[in-house]
Amino acid sequence: MKLIDLTHPLVDGQAAFPGDPVLRVAPHATIEANRCNVSAISMGSHHGTHLDALYHFVPQGLRIHEMPLDWFFGPATVLRIPKAAREEITLSDLLPFADVIKPSAKIIYETGWHRQYGKPGYFEDFPSLTQEAAAWLAQRRIRLLGMDTPTPSRDYYEVHHLLQQAPAEIVIVESLTRLDEVPDQIVFAGFPLKWQGGDGSPIRAVAIVECALK
Repeated sequence: MKLIDLTHPLVDGQAAFPGDPVLRVAPHATIEANRCNVSAISMGSHHGTHLDALYHFVPQGLRIHEMPLDWFFGPATVLRIPKAAREEITLSDLLPFADVIKPSAKIIYETGWHRQYGKPGYFEDFPSLTQEAAAWLAQRRIRLLGMDTPTPSRDYYEVHHLLQQAPAEIVIVESLTRLDEVPDQIVFAGFPLKWQGGDGSPIRAVAIVECALK
């Protein structure tokens, strides 16, 4: 078994999605002064590699502490959909994978955009899922949709509603990395902090890969 970290590191001063709080990490206590190290952390609930609770865009949606743990863990299929800046991810891109995009499936797509993390334009020029493609995914009733982009679509309001409102209720995992290093079939683990009433949470996303015995 091999574990592959799919998580971008969290760094003080790191840029956030436009309008969200910037990540701040500062010493609160030190070994020299207090005999232990403690950090004060300030950040948004959707910083870095993270997942969206249904409550993020749906007022009556489940919050982080209400979502079952098995929604965040299990076999997942990685779809290779290479895209350049501002290109669309369309229904025609998804249809070749229709046999694995089925009820309760965990689906992750790799566009290659993770390589732009930390660069200008990462939050503005990402490949964008169309509303038609999002509606089709919602109809397929998958359980989880992960991606290497900071959000599914520039039509963020409409697409989040399509994916997360009942009856679809799809977990969205954003800003994954290193998907080019994993096989098409993995076991995905990405558990959120248990924030009471939370609308989202940073996660430590991991691909669990079976290795052949030598």
